[in-house]
Amino acid sequence: MTLLPGAGSIRIDVTVSRALACSVKVKANRPLGLARMFVGRRPEEAPVLAKQVFSLCGVSHSVAARLAVLNAAHLPMRGEERLAATAELLAERIFETLRALILHWPSPLPVGIVALAGKYLREALGASQAIIAGAKAKIADRAFVTEPAVRLCAAAAALGIPQAEGEPPPDTACAAILGDIEGYRIFASRRADPLTGANDAEVVAHLRHEADYASLPYLAGRVAETGAYARLSSAGMPEGPHLAERFLARIHDVRLCLQLLSNVVREDADACSSLMGCGQTPGAGGYGAVECARGRLYHQAEIGMDGHISAYRILAPTEWNFHPAGPFVETLLSSRIGAGESAARSVSRLAMSFDPCVAFEIGIHEVAHA
Repeated sequence: MTLLPGAGSIRIDVTVSRALACSVKVKANRPLGLARMFVGRRPEEAPVLAKQVFSLCGVSHSVAARLAVLNAAHLPMRGEERLAATAELLAERIFETLRALILHWPSPLPVGIVALAGKYLREALGASQAIIAGAKAKIADRAFVTEPAVRLCAAAAALGIPQAEGEPPPDTACAAILGDIEGYRIFASRRADPLTGANDAEVVAHLRHEADYASLPYLAGRVAETGAYARLSSAGMPEGPHLAERFLARIHDVRLCLQLLSNVVREDADACSSLMGCGQTPGAGGYGAVECARGRLYHQAEIGMDGHISAYRILAPTEWNFHPAGPFVETLLSSRIGAGESAARSVSRLAMSFDPCVAFEIGIHEVAHA
């Protein structure tokens, strides 16, 4: 399957013995050198370049870049810009979560539901883009959020995002997906070990000093995870089949973001603090961290004596979740996934529940027994 052509891929090789996943190997094939494109540029160019380079979650990359270069220059992101960035981030996170939930589900949905889902996704996209455009044009006027936020909320509800705690309403795309997995008990439930703002200083220190950290991040003694399931783990997750738990976490995340979006209109500063983190890097530079649809995204920048960017680093959420010793592998290992097509289907469903930002390929290898 293809999620984002040209952005790289993830190769997942699973060895199966008597229907059990006895070995899992994950290898990411990412384009090298993207961060080097920022070196030598003026700091103010970084947010624009980030949005151009990353077609997926471009707003999140742009805001993280802006925070990084501001902190590298010992400057704050001021209140009006911060509120505008919050509105942009929420609009993008809501739509990107809805898009990935509906379009990337590996099992076919009923034809009638697919047609309606396409209509409501287009409406959600239009509303999201209106908020993002309005944030750029009318930073001082929170009214730009109000009307498109209502449209975005209506589209989300039509796709199956409930307005209160609970499962999706019947005859919606989300209800159809949940119905496909609510009896799927192959994977044992596991509590996430969430990556949070409290880890930023340690993560950024590793990122600055270890050349391979952006592709193989770690926190000592932990299996860190990021994304909707990790963000909600401390709040208590619904009990049930693991895939359903992960799916419901993403639905809850959309509902939470819609609530935060309404807070932006009321100039609630708390809406900003849950989405963005930043700071100066001891010794040199600064970083920006953003909670995007797939988890915590980092940009780190250093500015040279000539006023241009001298070093730049990016760490994406997918690198945590699909680490060779990360939460996806830990969940899959020793699960009774079956064999052949059945095994591939199980692995695909689990991979999609972790929501990678690139395409993935699956290889199933069965051990021959005497």
